[in-house]
Amino acid sequence: MRYNETMTNSVAFRDPLVLTAYHEAGHAVMAHLCGQIVTTVEIVGDEEHTGSVSSLRFLEEPRWGVDEHMPSAAIEARILCLVAGIAAENIASGEASWREPEDDLDEAVRLALRVVRSCDRVLPLLEEARDHAVDLLDRHWDAVMALAGLLLIHRRLERDQIRDVVAAWLEPEITVPDRVA
Repeated sequence: MRYNETMTNSVAFRDPLVLTAYHEAGHAVMAHLCGQIVTTVEIVGDEEHTGSVSSLRFLEEPRWGVDEHMPSAAIEARILCLVAGIAAENIASGEASWREPEDDLDEAVRLALRVVRSCDRVLPLLEEARDHAVDLLDRHWDAVMALAGLLLIHRRLERDQIRDVVAAWLEPEITVPDRVA
């Protein structure tokens, strides 16, 4: 049974702050599944900046242009991490929609264009990525719930707290080094 089947009727999963916690936890868990080291996850709860996830390994692109030789698998992993927030909200609320925050969606569209190079193929790629994210997060929902619960209590989690929660629920599928080389 999928977790969203048990949660759909819960009023708590309609609360914007709760959905934000699940959204950010979805980003964080997916980042771990994609081999990233998450350094902070936070929910703020204001209208302009509701949450964020910071990672060590997704580096900023150079300002002078795009590397045409970059393998699309790396870009697709970034897209997967971007749409994981809405995927987690979809699972938690039981509603399938594209209510992705503009920044996440804008970045996902930009990256999708790099992969498919055609505007008419962007939406199918994003829908495929969202469906894949829903499947992965559904299989690792305990980790998402644990992170979301801690976010609702503390509002901000640091690397060690995130690593401990993720390690408890995702081992042995991923390993997170104690130190960055």
